[in-house]
Amino acid sequence: MLTIAICDDDNSQMKALKKMLTEWNSCTMISEYNSAEQFLFNYPDVSCDLLLLDIEMGDMNGMELAKELRARGDMLPIIFITGFSEYIGDGYDVEALHYLVKPVDKKKLFQVLDRYACRHKPGNRIILPSGDESVLVASDDIVYLEAFGKKTQVTLNDGKEIICTCGLSEVFGKLGQGFVSCHRSYVVNIGLIRSISRGEITMDSGKKIPLSRRLYDSVNRAFIDYYKEDWK
Repeated sequence: MLTIAICDDDNSQMKALKKMLTEWNSCTMISEYNSAEQFLFNYPDVSCDLLLLDIEMGDMNGMELAKELRARGDMLPIIFITGFSEYIGDGYDVEALHYLVKPVDKKKLFQVLDRYACRHKPGNRIILPSGDESVLVASDDIVYLEAFGKKTQVTLNDGKEIICTCGLSEVFGKLGQGFVSCHRSYVVNIGLIRSISRGEITMDSGKKIPLSRRLYDSVNRAFIDYYKEDWK
């Protein structure tokens, strides 16, 4: 069950979005905020998995709110709602999940929400040996693995890094579907890939991961297959 926040100073738009979210999934928890300042005052004390954020608001607009969150190191997924397409370019600076232009098309909103839900479906937990302790980690929280000799660095969604006292292949073997080897020293979470080129992979966080040329076809196919159901 997701908790989705709507931040919009237009009550009619707020009601329309809330109605669509309920139609998309009646179990969705929805919180409403009439201003960026109100959202910041309550967050992160109030749980929020995803933010639908209007850009054109009062003293603090939606883009300023997003930049404030990123300045704090918070990578809360954001879907911008805007009446002006010229804002779209600014979204790269704050790593927005998507843009929807007013009036919001229900079908397009559902597609974005389905894609998000697919990426964040619950996964398995694994135990990683690290020094003198064992660390329990949700596999979906792992962004990528990097080999360092006989050890492996595991980088998580929140930026935390765990140095495992075992090799890359051993950690890779603990993970289920959803991970792919892209280089002799790297394994990545397919669900957190933003884009793939011939020489590198860009993760949602903006991190660039080298991609072996001989592995390009298999990695690209795995990426396409991962989202194939969303495109039917």
